[in-house]
Amino acid sequence: MDFITFAVTTIMVSMSGILMPGPMFAVTLAEGKKNRFAGFEISAGHAAIELPIIILLFLSGTLIDIGSARHILFLTGGLVMLYLAYSEIKKEHSEFRIKGVLSGALLSAFNPYFIMWWLTVGFSLVILASGFGLIGILAFTIIHIFCDFGWYGFLSLSSGRISESEEVKKILSYISSAILIVFGVYFIYLSAEPLLLYF
Repeated sequence: MDFITFAVTTIMVSMSGILMPGPMFAVTLAEGKKNRFAGFEISAGHAAIELPIIILLFLSGTLIDIGSARHILFLTGGLVMLYLAYSEIKKEHSEFRIKGVLSGALLSAFNPYFIMWWLTVGFSLVILASGFGLIGILAFTIIHIFCDFGWYGFLSLSSGRISESEEVKKILSYISSAILIVFGVYFIYLSAEPLLLYF
């Protein structure tokens, strides 16, 4: 995988999770009506939880010889993305009423989907990033966090229009699910790549 493909994959996989109309989506829209910059504050709290996770995963992938286990991780990540796509289409979301930076941190730290995503999909991306060395992990971190700030910042700035449109929420949900399905299959392909060389 070249660096451009890696960067595009990081953007698309990151956006697949960010676009999900879940608790952070609901809180950002609710708080955006009172504070146009709520999305940036929530993203800051979210980033405060994500940054240590990225560093720990990077160190784990660097210091521990993962070897063939990386393919198991890609397979797991792909299956998790397909599961999240299925869950996104089926489930209903509820609101979570906490404000600002604290809401971003708590909604991340206590969200089982968030933890599962980082231990599988996120870890797979970190491994791909590690292939480009320190530049790769820095690029991954910047791209991923920029996606968070960009999307949630946009949501809070335009919350008046989006929050009243169930159609918009459904469209975002389906876009997110479609991206998850595409990259879920792609990650499963990456996991099977060594086997495909024999055919």
